[in-house]
Amino acid sequence: MSKDSTVEVAGLLAKLAEAERQAERGELDPAEVPGLARAQRIVRELAAWPVESDSDR
Repeated sequence: MSKDSTVEVAGLLAKLAEAERQAERGELDPAEVPGLARAQRIVRELAAWPVESDSDR
């Protein structure tokens, strides 16, 4: 990731995971669940973090 647009990866992944849980509970549009899971995978790939932890998706 470039220095100009750095994001705290762990915090971002936590927010995406919480949004995914909210969607699964019906608090958000359930159609967003696949997109949220994919977003987590993309963030992990860009940050060179292991993607295996998302392998159940």
